[in-house]
Amino acid sequence: MYDFFFGSSQDIANDPQSWLLSIKRMLPRWPNGIPDSEFLALFDLLNQYDYESTCTSNKRPVLIETGSGASTIVLLYFACKWNTCLYTWDIASTKLAFLRGVLNDTLFRQFRDLNMFNYWKYIAYDSTNQYAGIPILKETNDTVCAAFYDSEHTWQVLGSEIAATMPFLCNGAILAIDDANYAYKESNTAYINMLRTKLDLPAVTVSNNECRPFWEEVESLLSQKFPRVKNLGGGTYRQNYKDDIFWSYYSSDRNNMNKLGMEKLENLAYRFEAWKVFLN
Repeated sequence: MYDFFFGSSQDIANDPQSWLLSIKRMLPRWPNGIPDSEFLALFDLLNQYDYESTCTSNKRPVLIETGSGASTIVLLYFACKWNTCLYTWDIASTKLAFLRGVLNDTLFRQFRDLNMFNYWKYIAYDSTNQYAGIPILKETNDTVCAAFYDSEHTWQVLGSEIAATMPFLCNGAILAIDDANYAYKESNTAYINMLRTKLDLPAVTVSNNECRPFWEEVESLLSQKFPRVKNLGGGTYRQNYKDDIFWSYYSSDRNNMNKLGMEKLENLAYRFEAWKVFLN
């Protein structure tokens, strides 16, 4: 399905950003949930990252993500480039299987000498589970140099995922979140009401379900744990999101999502947020 010619290996090596974006734009809508500007902002943050400085003699810095999709493409690219591993948690096993085919036909044509299963560990289970979630990193003896969160979109889950990651973060680690402008405490009522609409049921309002926008909650949580937290200002996202063709290409879908509260079109500037944390 993805067996296309994206240029020579040298062409790709010369301009990996365009190559990765081409792969993303060929995805069907359901695994292509983040805008191009967010995808590229994630690439830019990692491309400027000094991975070697995080390595130690006894621990390997890895990348992690909760949720999967277009972000998996860029994160796994850097896992291959840095000779490390990406851990992905997503309960949607069929999406993980679909992405495995895409990545095999694209990334691993470029990295043809690498075994995908050594560089990508995907877990179709709860990201916060003690025995199969993020806490397993204490058993693998890994640290985390970069993390991207895009799962259930409630502070209850997101806060738990970040709290589970914090013991493993290395000095200067990057954390980034999608839909940072959401403010649902325990129930993602936007998603719930989308499902209820499909079932011809009326929308519901859940009481005591608001928190601060996720980006504020995350920064507060990180600041309680680390002596220094640097807000990266959304990387390049805020510079480019207004001109992103993603919005117009999927305008019918996005406008209807906005009506249900799933897309915060009035506050897109804070959809993507990122931080660096320092241990001293």
